[in-house]
Amino acid sequence: MMRCFRIEIWAKSAAFLCLMLAPHALCFTPPTTGWKSTARIRTGPRDLQVTPLPEKIRMVELDDEPCIPGENVVSGCNLSPDDHSQGKTPYLQSDSTTSTVGTQTKLSAAINLGKCICGAGSFALPHVFLKEGVLGGTIAMTVCAFLAICTMQSINRSRSYLESEDGEAAAPRSYVQLTEIALGKSTANVVFALTLAASLGVCSTYIAFIGQTLYSLSIDSESNNIVHTLFPNVDVKTLEVATAGAVLPLSLIRNYGIFAFTSALGVTAVLGGICVTLAYGIVVDPGGGIMNALSAVSTLRMWPESVADAFGGSFGTIAYLFCVNFLTFPIMNSMKNPSKDYNDSVAYAVSAVWFVNVIFAIICLGFYGDQTEDLVLQNLNNGPYLSALKILLCVDLLFTFPVVFSSGRQILENALLNGGDQNVRNVDDSTSLMLSRATLTIGAVSTCFGLSQVGGFGVVANLVGGVAQGTLAFIIPAAIDIALSRRQRGKFDESEIAQWLIGGFGVAVVASVTYFTLNESIS
Repeated sequence: MMRCFRIEIWAKSAAFLCLMLAPHALCFTPPTTGWKSTARIRTGPRDLQVTPLPEKIRMVELDDEPCIPGENVVSGCNLSPDDHSQGKTPYLQSDSTTSTVGTQTKLSAAINLGKCICGAGSFALPHVFLKEGVLGGTIAMTVCAFLAICTMQSINRSRSYLESEDGEAAAPRSYVQLTEIALGKSTANVVFALTLAASLGVCSTYIAFIGQTLYSLSIDSESNNIVHTLFPNVDVKTLEVATAGAVLPLSLIRNYGIFAFTSALGVTAVLGGICVTLAYGIVVDPGGGIMNALSAVSTLRMWPESVADAFGGSFGTIAYLFCVNFLTFPIMNSMKNPSKDYNDSVAYAVSAVWFVNVIFAIICLGFYGDQTEDLVLQNLNNGPYLSALKILLCVDLLFTFPVVFSSGRQILENALLNGGDQNVRNVDDSTSLMLSRATLTIGAVSTCFGLSQVGGFGVVANLVGGVAQGTLAFIIPAAIDIALSRRQRGKFDESEIAQWLIGGFGVAVVASVTYFTLNESIS
C-alpha cells in the first residue's frame, strides 16, 4: 500500500521523508556530488537530492520503502536517537540534524549478519563439495570465509580512519560514499552498478531455486504430493515463468510492511531445511547414522579434478554465501559502537556460519556421494512433511523476492527516472510516473528471469557470487585500503602487501569464475 502525505514546503526548504520501516532498509543510490544548490537528505546508504521548490506550495508524495533484513542484500536505515529510544518508527533525516546513533550490540549485529549470510545457498554447498572435493571444498570455504572477514573489517577500518580524520559528520554512511571518497566517482559508479547486478542476480537465483524445487515435486508421481496432484509433470522452464509471473505483482508493491514476516519465516525455513535434510539422511535415506556418512566421505575424491571444476562449477557459490560486504555499512550504521564492536561481530557471524555449513555439506555429501544434486533438497523424497518443507522454502523466497528486488528497482528508478526529483512532483504526473515505474519493474523482473536461464541454481549463484559479490568483497575493499594508506603515508608501505594479494586473488577469482561458468553454460 502506498502512503501519501501532504506536506507544505516553502522555497528552499528541505523535504523530510517519512517511511514505515522495520529494523533495516534496502537502499541504494548512485554517489552524490555535494551540496551545491540542493538539499541533501541523509538516509543511511541512500542520499536523495531534492531540488529547491518554487515559491508556491507543492504536493509531495512519499512511498513506503522496505526496511526489512534480506538475504545477501544491502539493508540499512538511519534512526533518530530520540524516536528509537521511545520505540517509534525510524524516519529519514537531513544532514542538518544530529548524527544518528545505532542501537545494536556486538551480539545482535552478529546474529543479523549471520541471518543475512545463511540462506538458500546453503543447500547448494554439498554439490559444491562434490565439485571441489572434500578437502578442496573445505579449504575453499575456509579461504573465502577468512577473506570475507578480513575485507569487511578492512571496510570498517577505512570508515573509522575517515571518521577520525574528518569528523563523525563527514564519515561515509554507505559503501558507495566510501568508494567515492577513496577511489573517485567513476569507481563509485562501478560499485553502484555491481550492487544493481548483485540485487537482480540474487533475485534470479530465487527464481531458479523455486523452479527447480517445484519441478522435483511436480514430476514425483510416487509421493502423491500436492504439487504433483495439481500440476503434474510441469517442466522447469514453465515453472520458472510462472514464478516470474507470480513475483511481478508483488514487486509492484511499494509498502513492504506486509512482508515483515519473511525474516522469521526465512530463518525457520532455512534452519528447518538443514535439520530435516540431515535427519532424513541419517534415518531414512541412506540411513545408518552419521558415522556411515562420514565413512562414505573417505571414499570420495578429496580435490577438484580441474581448475574448471574448482572455479567454474563451485567457488562463486561459496562467495555467494559469504561475500556480503555490501552489508557492511547498514550493519555498522545500526550499531552503537561500530569502530570497536563491528570487527568482532563479523568474526563471530562468519565463523559460526562457516562451521555449520562445512559440517552440513560434508555429511550430505557422505549421504548421496556422486548422486548429490545441484540443490541437495532434490535428493530427498517428497513425503507430506518433506513436501511441506520444500513448499515453505519456496513461499519464503516468493515473498522475499520483492524485498530484495526493491534495492535494484530503486537503483533503476534513480538512474532512469531521476528518482531524486521524482519525490517532489505535481499530482498530474503521478499516472505517468506509475506507468514508468511499472515498465521498469516488468523489465527488471524479466531480466531476473533471463539470468535464471543461464543454468540451474548453482550456476546462477556461482556467476552472481563470483563476479558481482566477488568484486565488491575482494577487489574494491583492497583498493580502498591501499588508496587511503597512500593518502595517509604518501608512499608505499609494507602493510599494503596483504591488500595487493587479496585484490589479486579477487581479480583471479572474478576472471576464472566468469570464464569457466559461461563456458560451461554455453557448452
